[in-house]
Parts: sequence; structure tokens; C-alpha cells
Amino acid sequence: MDTGQVLLVALAVLVPAALLWGIFLMRSSRTRKPSIMLGIPHAMRPAQPDERLEGPRLERIMIFGLISTLAVAIFIPMYWLPESQRQASFTERFEEESVERGALIFAVPPEIPEDADAAAFRANERALALGQGCAQCHGASTGESGVDDPAQAAGGGQSVFTDPETGKSVNYQAPPLQNVFQRWDEEVIEFTIERGRPGTDMPAWGVEYGGPMTEQMIDDVIAWMASLPGNQEAPQIPEDCANPKGDALVSCGGKIFDARCAVCHGPEGQGKEDKGIWYQGLALWKGDVKHLTKSQHITTVKNGRRFAFMPAFDEAPAQGIPVPQYPLTEAQIEAVVAYERTL
Repeated sequence: MDTGQVLLVALAVLVPAALLWGIFLMRSSRTRKPSIMLGIPHAMRPAQPDERLEGPRLERIMIFGLISTLAVAIFIPMYWLPESQRQASFTERFEEESVERGALIFAVPPEIPEDADAAAFRANERALALGQGCAQCHGASTGESGVDDPAQAAGGGQSVFTDPETGKSVNYQAPPLQNVFQRWDEEVIEFTIERGRPGTDMPAWGVEYGGPMTEQMIDDVIAWMASLPGNQEAPQIPEDCANPKGDALVSCGGKIFDARCAVCHGPEGQGKEDKGIWYQGLALWKGDVKHLTKSQHITTVKNGRRFAFMPAFDEAPAQGIPVPQYPLTEAQIEAVVAYERTL
């Protein structure tokens, strides 16, 4: 609260208090009536004559009622008219603060030397308290603007994951999050952060599932990711692949695959079967996808496997599956399937 606000509150409290105190002093200084001085109860005192009750006293009551009505009639519109603007400003300020906190939660906490003074700790207190280190896997800033750099969450981080049952260790490619809203809606993104991805090194972050992040922290991270430029634009698919057919079917399928599918299945569709880097999606290469008939393959791409982390791509998926924000046409889906079946 700044100085102007403090003064405004002080005036709003002190001025009415001073007026009331003055009225009290004026009334206290009046000469008391004999009935009051003798302590006679109000019910036993002689009533005032009609000339007084229907004259000056009635006029005072009517004037006070008129003034009160005018005050209320003026105050309510003055308060109500800017109310929508106040609510919009509060919502905007809350969203800005949420994005700011989300950036700090996503970032790696800063290192503070052991011999640092209290001022240095104080300057980094919020970053130390909130930072969860998501950027270690999903991409840290590459510019000079720190947590506000749009280059954050570009993915590409590699981490070693050891299967607790087989003991096998693999290098996972962390997916980018700067365009995660091109693939998923907020429900699945929240589900993934809260519960992690079994079989990968993405742990559960939600408090209810043993993680360190509260529901508010998860909402803040999602708000920050939604503010990134890549999450506010459609995936880039070549214009000549808007309605692929004929000889261009497979070639356009490859371009669409690179734009929409490679982020999870790998640029060659290698998924989790390559000996080098593993991706989050299933392997599609070397004919691994041909255990599905073409019809089953198309249905899988259309409807996805929602909480098995395969998004839907159809403009009208099956009932109960939300329509994706950036769907593919039937011709584009057929092109992708045709390309995947050539891997």
C-alpha cells in the first residue's frame, strides 16, 4: 500500500470519527432537561405536543431522510459503475502474478554462496522458495532476459532413466513445453504434471501424489507455459499439404509428421526402441506400427489414447474425447498414416 492509499484510508476513517466526536461534544454541552436530571424514564415523561411533533421535528426527520436517500442514490451508481473495471483489473493482475510465479517455479533455483549476506538471500528468496528446476530437463533460457525469455521450455534436455524392474538405463529426450498446448488441452497437461509419466523419468509433482507442488503452483506453471508465444499459435504445416492426395500423400505425411508427431515419436519414428536417445512416444519405425490394420491405425490417430499420452488429431473424435485445438483433416490423417506405414 503506497502513501496515497494510506492517506485516503486515514481520511476515510478520521474525518467521520472527528465529526461524530464533535456532535457528541455539542450534545453533551447542552443544558439537560429537568426530567433527564431527575432520571425519569422516557415512558413516564410528558409527551411533546402535536405542534412540535408535526412541525420542526418532523421537518428535521424528513430532511435527514431526503439527504440519506440522495447519498445512497449517488453512492451506489458511483460504486457500481466502475465495478466491472475493478474486477477486470484484479483478474488481470492475478493472472500476471500467476505467470510470474510460474516462471520462478519452472526455473532452476539460483545458487547462493555459503558466505552470502542476508541481503543477497533476501533478493533471491522467492526464486529459492519456488524454484522446482523443471528447466533442467525441459530447457533453460538461452538469452540474457532470464526467466522471461521465450526460448525457455524448448525441450531437448536428456536425462538417464533406469527402469526399477529391469535395471535397464536409457537416455530420454525431454519434450518441449513451449508448444505443449498445440498437442494437449489443459486437463491432460495438469494430469501429467500432477502424476508424472510412469516408465519415464518424469516424476509426479502434485502434493496428492507425493510431489512437492501444490495445486496453485501447478496452475501457475500452466499459466506461464500458456503465455509462451509457441503456445499461442498453430503448428506450422506447409500450405501445399492442406489437402494431400495422390503422389503427394506420403511426402506431405512426412511433413505433417515432422510438425505434429516427431516431438513424441522421434524424427524417424524410433520412439522407445532406438539404442541412442529414447522419445516419449511408441516406436513406429521398421514396420512396428503394422501390427495395426490401416483402419485401426487411422482410428488411433483420429481418437488418440487420451491418458496414455497419445493426443487426438481428428476434427470430430469419438464421444467423450475433447476436440483438439488444432485438428488435422481426414486427408492429412490419411497422409500421416501412409507415411508412418512406410517407416
